[in-house]
Amino acid sequence: MDDLFAALLAVDSESVLNFFWENLRDSAGSIKWRDDEALYVASILAHYSQTSRSCASTAPCLGGLSEVFDNFILATAALQDSDLLELGGSQVLLFAGFFRDQMARRHNVKWYDQVGQSLYERAGQYSPVPKKREFFDRLSESFPQWAIVCRDLSRNLRDNRLLLKGLC
Repeated sequence: MDDLFAALLAVDSESVLNFFWENLRDSAGSIKWRDDEALYVASILAHYSQTSRSCASTAPCLGGLSEVFDNFILATAALQDSDLLELGGSQVLLFAGFFRDQMARRHNVKWYDQVGQSLYERAGQYSPVPKKREFFDRLSESFPQWAIVCRDLSRNLRDNRLLLKGLC
């Protein structure tokens, strides 16, 4: 995030990550989850909350599941790049998870849960790093659970938007 913008908002990347981390824990409730997975999911939400769709320096957030379909399913059936597959999985998690209620009006979000699982599974298959392979395999298995936790987080944030804390 631009330093001027961060100063204006009095928010930095670390505080945004902590905000999502703390709120994910609250939304997960009694669900058993691994810290590394929760931190990864929080980092996805934090990253996309701070990344403009017009950003040229990193991969921008797509506009919705239709664009995810066009960019990561339709056009990349034979894709073997672990980083691109991970990027696709993260975008599916964002839209089929955090924006699940909105996306469910136009898309079969349960099908996209399977797509997200597949993208992370394939990212693990093609990763040259053994720890990433193991991590993506686990994340693939727990993807539908994380999508629901992200949906619940989104609902909690919407319902309590006047009570938000933890960013400043």
